[in-house]
Amino acid sequence: MRFRRGGPGRSRKVDAARVEEAFRRALVAVLDDDFEGAEAPLAELVRDDSTQIEVYLALGQLYRRRGEISRALRVHQNLLLRSDLAPEHRERALRGLARDFRKGGFLTRAISAYEELRDRKPRDAEALAALTRLRADAHDFDGAFEAQRLLARATGADGHEAEARLWLEKAEALLAEGRNDEARRALEKGLRRDPGLAEAWLRVGELEAERGKPKRALEAWQKALAADRRLGAQLHPRLEATLAALGRPREFETGLRARLEADPADSGARLALARSLAARGDAGAALAELEAVLEREPERVDAHAARARVLAAEGREAEAAKALAELLDVLERQGLLATRETLE
Repeated sequence: MRFRRGGPGRSRKVDAARVEEAFRRALVAVLDDDFEGAEAPLAELVRDDSTQIEVYLALGQLYRRRGEISRALRVHQNLLLRSDLAPEHRERALRGLARDFRKGGFLTRAISAYEELRDRKPRDAEALAALTRLRADAHDFDGAFEAQRLLARATGADGHEAEARLWLEKAEALLAEGRNDEARRALEKGLRRDPGLAEAWLRVGELEAERGKPKRALEAWQKALAADRRLGAQLHPRLEATLAALGRPREFETGLRARLEADPADSGARLALARSLAARGDAGAALAELEAVLEREPERVDAHAARARVLAAEGREAEAAKALAELLDVLERQGLLATRETLE
């Protein structure tokens, strides 16, 4: 659809009632997910009256929501070329343009548009938040840190956690380039801002292990697990192996039992304890722990698999077969395995 340029004799004013009716029809269509139906009354308005800036802005949003980024960009760029645009409308058109570039994946252009918006409104939270994210994505971490600090001041929020995550991202980028020493310093800075950032402690542990510092690695991984028990699947095997290498294998089970005493709902720790018990031949205790896990989380695939392995290792073939059948049922329910009907 082409929009006519405004100008004397080329556009006639439409009355307010017609504009209101067009917006009402467009809103109802959007609520019905009928985006084409939403476009029609708005497009008809601007064909008849090119001074309807609010309608152009609405069309730009509509095109962006439909994923038609080129059309949204054209609307906003054309608006910004107009000499009759009020400051409020110019700001909204610029904001729309920045959003278009961002959604379209035009990283450099999105940064430029949001910077222009920030220059107009230095405390604009959307622009500062977008610049923080976009500059980090572009690996311009100095710019990302600056935008994040300005955002924290503008909103009055404590920006320490957000800044710590930026340091973690910078460390990940440095690690990808093999710049481990710089990555370690970035992680240290991040942890000074947020000592509870589990992913940073995880990376610190990995770096210390690579340096041949198992005690430091162990300490870092323990802090990571204390900060976020969801990392247990990654950390429990590392903790167990590190403690064994240090000649302190029993401390692994001791630590798991202490964690479970503090938090009986930590299924990851209970599963790790079960595996450890099974490895040293205490199948009965291992199965008891696995049953406790499955009682709390009956759809947990790794617990079903662990139970089947323990039973098979004990030569309890009938029980192992039943456990495997239950595992297959869980996998089917979770869509991880073709159903029997599909196979047939």
